[in-house]
Amino acid sequence: MTEDQLQAKCYKWAINNYKCLRFGNLFAVPNGGTRNKIEAMKFKATGVVAGIPDLILIHDSKAYGIELKTLIGKVSDKQIKVHESWKNQGIDTFVIRTFEEFQELIIKIVGS
Repeated sequence: MTEDQLQAKCYKWAINNYKCLRFGNLFAVPNGGTRNKIEAMKFKATGVVAGIPDLILIHDSKAYGIELKTLIGKVSDKQIKVHESWKNQGIDTFVIRTFEEFQELIIKIVGS
């Protein structure tokens, strides 16, 4: 399973099982992928930042960053720096490698 497939499966499960997450409380930040030079400059100028977690979860007035990786996927240096910066601000970040791990995290944060 690719990271994109894992993310799609996790997102679909979360919004189908937790109505409270459907309306902007769980969302993706399109900060990856291949871009041409002009597009990349536009995104950078408008605030796209490398290393931002794949999914952001807002629940009970708290934010969480969720980075999705395959079992062999590597967290980049930029991702590590963002995660450290967020943790210094009291925002928990998680690296999730399986669908089951994602389910456990959502249940822990949002409830069953």
